[in-house]
Amino acid sequence: MSENIRIINNVNTTSTEVKCPSCGASCGIKYDPATSTLTCPFCGHSSELQLPARPAEELDFNAAIQRANVNWGYIKKLIVCSNCGGQTLYDAEQVTGACPFCGSTSVAPAAENEQIMAPNAVIPFSVTKEMTQQCFVNFLQKKSRLCKGVMDCKLENITGVYLPYWTFDVDTVTDYVVSTGNYIPEGYTNSQRFSGVFYQTFDDLFVFASDKIRNPYLPKIQRFDFSKAVPYSPKYLAGYAAERYTVGLNDAFERAKKKIPRLIDRDISIFEENVIKCRAYVDKATTTYYNAKYRYLLAPVYIATYRYKKNKFQVAINGQTGQTYCDAPSKWPKMIIALAIAGGITYLILMILFTLFPDFFSI
Repeated sequence: MSENIRIINNVNTTSTEVKCPSCGASCGIKYDPATSTLTCPFCGHSSELQLPARPAEELDFNAAIQRANVNWGYIKKLIVCSNCGGQTLYDAEQVTGACPFCGSTSVAPAAENEQIMAPNAVIPFSVTKEMTQQCFVNFLQKKSRLCKGVMDCKLENITGVYLPYWTFDVDTVTDYVVSTGNYIPEGYTNSQRFSGVFYQTFDDLFVFASDKIRNPYLPKIQRFDFSKAVPYSPKYLAGYAAERYTVGLNDAFERAKKKIPRLIDRDISIFEENVIKCRAYVDKATTTYYNAKYRYLLAPVYIATYRYKKNKFQVAINGQTGQTYCDAPSKWPKMIIALAIAGGITYLILMILFTLFPDFFSI
């Protein structure tokens, strides 16, 4: 039997409690994505949370360390899962007994308090907890040959959690050399070489900011619309957990830059082909990066499970778009086994007939 763990392990930061203006309760207040309100579970009072008119600010990369903000706006505790390594932030008064990502009850407070950079942007939940079942059904309806009864399964242990991301905007200038012509292993036919300078701006290159989470389904649901991010407010986190980042800003920027050369090479080739009306291949490209800006933002997901017969399956749902991914029991393995058995039996019968009646098969 699992044991709930209640830990008060505060990080030194300014606290802004989310209190009910009607009854004064500060525990259990939750953001409702369906109505954009903060709802009190005790008296039922709801107060509308106005979405900011301006988008979330993008911060200058070079000044990031000096300007890093560690004020999350509420007293928090950091819980670490010894099974999957997830590091999740909760309200200090919130009770948790299991990891939201792997379900393990082997969770404990972080060994030491530390200053954890606060996000400057958040994508609020748009999908409600009640809508997750329909998202799950919609996903299953696109699957073929499901086992009987899978469509009737109900989601359990539905947990809303914010995941950390770094997004980057950066300007680039690239000195390049291209070869034109039709490529063959020995070189190019009718080849010519051109050089030039290519300017390009990249917007919202994103890097998942946690190396600890090993949930295989999360990469399948990462199609967030980062342009919908709003300035961070602790009110959006009311009632939800938030995974902290474990990939630092500098490491994340290096990972983002690794995505860029392939994109630049592609666009240079397209540009040159439109100009010279011939195939173009990038031989050499040297890129300089400048005006880099970043956002550390939180994006919403639901982690849930469902049971089919004696097996438990995990489900991941994008809390902004409803995009869903999970494993689903299928008839295909049984069909393949049945076909293999039938093929083996047929082969065995033919071999027996060939042995008993060799003259018949020689005709």
